[in-house]
Amino acid sequence: MMTLQDRHTLEQQRDALLAELRGLGNLMRGTIGTVGVKCGRPGCACAQGVKHAKIHLSVNLHGRTRSCYLGREREAVVAPLIAEYERAWRLITDLTAVNLALLRGTHPGGRPPTRRAAR
Repeated sequence: MMTLQDRHTLEQQRDALLAELRGLGNLMRGTIGTVGVKCGRPGCACAQGVKHAKIHLSVNLHGRTRSCYLGREREAVVAPLIAEYERAWRLITDLTAVNLALLRGTHPGGRPPTRRAAR
């Protein structure tokens, strides 16, 4: 069983995490990556193997992976949204750990220990 002080500390952590969750901004799930492509012009360097770097967003929605060309300008817009999504998942994970500790603290966790006989 946890002490009242332990419980109070966990409750304070929970309240702080919930406050942070309420303060989340706009977010988006996805991954930003670079894809190499050939432009098709015969005299271009990509025809010899040095591909052009294109920045894409990859998102899995409803079991299907979607891809979207971003470019440098839109990458600057999307990257903070993905960072906020990752922050949200860190907060949810931390909140889950605190709530689990609170649940376990209210239950003795099985049979009481038995005293061993002195030998």
